[in-house]
Amino acid sequence: MAVSAWHVLCFLVLCLRQDTLGQLNLTQMDEVLAAPTRDLPRLSLWLRKSKQHQDEANPYVQWFLHRSNLSLEVQTYEEHEDWLEDPFGRDNHALVVSLDLILSNQGAAGPTEKAAMFFYILEDQTRDLTLDEQAMLEDSCRQLWMLHKIYNRFVLARDSIWIYDPFQHRDASFGQLIRYDGEEPLNKLLFHDMQGYPLRIQMFRSVYTRPEMDPDTGLLVRVTGVDFLVAQMLQERLNFTMLLQQPDKNYFGERSANGSYNGAIGSIVNDGLDICLTGFFVKDYLVQQYMDFTVAVYDDELCIYVPKASRIPQSILPIFAVGYDIWLGFVLSAFGCAMIWLILRIINLKLRIRDRSNRHLLRQALAIVVDTWVVWVRVNLSHLPASYAERMFIGSLCLVSVIFGAIFESSLATVYIHPLYYKDINTMQELDESGLKVVYKYTSMADDLFFSETSPLFASLNKKLSWNRNLYADVIDDVARNGGKAGVSRYTSLTLESSHFMLLRKIWVVPECPKYYTISYVMPRDSPWEDAINALLLRLLNSGLIVKWIQDAKARVDIKMGLTFMGGDSDADLLRVLTIGDLQLAFYVVIGGNLLAFLGFFVEHFWQRLLKKDILSRKFI
Repeated sequence: MAVSAWHVLCFLVLCLRQDTLGQLNLTQMDEVLAAPTRDLPRLSLWLRKSKQHQDEANPYVQWFLHRSNLSLEVQTYEEHEDWLEDPFGRDNHALVVSLDLILSNQGAAGPTEKAAMFFYILEDQTRDLTLDEQAMLEDSCRQLWMLHKIYNRFVLARDSIWIYDPFQHRDASFGQLIRYDGEEPLNKLLFHDMQGYPLRIQMFRSVYTRPEMDPDTGLLVRVTGVDFLVAQMLQERLNFTMLLQQPDKNYFGERSANGSYNGAIGSIVNDGLDICLTGFFVKDYLVQQYMDFTVAVYDDELCIYVPKASRIPQSILPIFAVGYDIWLGFVLSAFGCAMIWLILRIINLKLRIRDRSNRHLLRQALAIVVDTWVVWVRVNLSHLPASYAERMFIGSLCLVSVIFGAIFESSLATVYIHPLYYKDINTMQELDESGLKVVYKYTSMADDLFFSETSPLFASLNKKLSWNRNLYADVIDDVARNGGKAGVSRYTSLTLESSHFMLLRKIWVVPECPKYYTISYVMPRDSPWEDAINALLLRLLNSGLIVKWIQDAKARVDIKMGLTFMGGDSDADLLRVLTIGDLQLAFYVVIGGNLLAFLGFFVEHFWQRLLKKDILSRKFI
C-alpha cells in the first residue's frame, strides 16, 4: 500500500513538472512567434484528417488555437493526398506535417507560392532535429529557393524553430538553415545584409540610364545616369553583388502574336533577371501574375512634339514685331486723335477764333488727318495752327507718339535678337487639324495614349498614330530635320536628350500633354527583396537624393548646351550680326512711299488742271 502511494506521489510530481515545462514552452512560443505573426491578417490551420485528435494535442497547435491573436480558420486534409493544383493560394497557413513530407517538397509541403507564409509543425515532438535531418532540411529549402525563391517558411520542431537564410554562406555556396529567435519578421531580418548575394540587374538605355557598350565586342562596359546611382545606393545599403545583364535589344518589351513577351518584360516572365532598374510607366502590361512595380520613383509626362513653325521672313519681320492689338491701337488712335482735332477746329470756327474764309472745311479736315499722322510718326510740323487749344493738343500727340515709338523701337530690336516664328501647334485640336501623323517607337507609349471612346478628337488622333518598328531609329532627329510628322516622347527625354533641337528651334513640344505617368522600377512578382528595396527607395525619396540627382542631370545638360553655343558649334542664328538684308522692309517702305507720293502729286496737279479745264469749258458753253 505504501509503495502504491509512493508511485502515485511520483506520478503527480511528474505531471506537475510536465505542466510547468509546457507552460514555459508556451511562453517561449509567445516570444518567438509574435514577430512573424504580428502583421498577418488571418491564418489557416490545417490538421491531418486521419490524425486530427493527435494533432490537436501538439503544443504549437495549442498555441495557434489559444495563445495567438490571429483570425484563425481550422481545416483538415489528407496527408498523402496528391494535389494537382495549389489549394493554398496567397493566404498564410500553419500545417501539421511529417518531416519526410517536408524533405520531399511534395503534397502539403509542395506549394510554390512566394507571397504566402507557411508554418510547418512537425508531427514528431518527442525529439529535436538531428544533424543529418538538419542537413537534409537545408538541402530541401535550398532547392525551393533556387527554383522558386521561396524563403518565408518556418519549421517548428520540439525545441527550436528553423528557417532558411539564403544569404548565409555555407562553405563556397549561399544558403544555410538557422535557428529563428523571433527578433524580426523574415522580410526585415534576412535583408539587413545580403552578404554579397548576386542579383541579376538589367539597365537599358532610357531617360536616366546610359549604358556604354564596347564598339568592338558590343558588350556592356559601364552604366551611368540617375538610375545607376540608385542601383549603387541599393547595392551599398543591402550589400548584394550587382550582376549587370546585357541590355535587351527590345528595351521595355512588347507582346508578340503568340502571346510571349520580349525585352525586359520577357526577361522577368522567363525568370531572366531579379530587378530592372530602368523606369517603367506604372500601367497595365497584362503580366500582373509575373511582374510587380516598386514604389513610384519619379514621374513624367508623355508629350507630342512637332516640327517648329517656319521663321517669319526678314522682309516682313518688323510688321510682326508688335502684336496685332498694338497695331490696331496705333491706327485707331491716330484717326481718333484726328477726329478730336477736327472737333476742336469746328468749335474754333463757330466761335470765330479762326477765320472761316481760309479754306473749305473738307480741305481743312483732310489737312488735319495728314498733320495728325505726321505728328503720330514723330515728324515735325511745318506750321502750327493759330488756336492755342489746338497747339496744346498737338503737344499731347507728340508725347503719345514718343511712347508708341519707343514700343516699336524696342520691339524691332527684340525681333532681330530673338527671331519670330509663325504660330505653333499648341493644342490637341490644332494637332488634329494639322493632319500630321504621330509616330511612336514603343507600344507602351501608344496603347492608351488616345482613348477613342473618350472623345471624337482622341478618336481622330488615334487613327493618326503610326508605329515605327525600328527601335534604333531616331524619330526626333527625323522630325527635326525632315518635318512632315509628329512624334511621341517623354518630356524629360526631350529636355535631356534633345534639348539642342529645342534650342535650335527645330522641334516644338505641344504644351497640352495628353498623358501623365508615375514611373517605377520592376521586378518579378513577390520577389523576396521587394520589401527591402521599396523601404530603401522610400528613404532615398524622403531624403531628396533622387530629386537631387535628377536636378544635377538637368543642370549638366544646361551647362553643356550653354558651352556648345558659346563655343560657336551651333548652326542656328541665335548669335548673329545685323546686315543690310535685315533692312529689307525699310527699302520696301521707301519704295511704297515714293509710289504713293507720285500718286499724290498726280492727283494734286494733273487732276486739278483737268478740273479747271472742265470748269472753263462749261462757262463758254
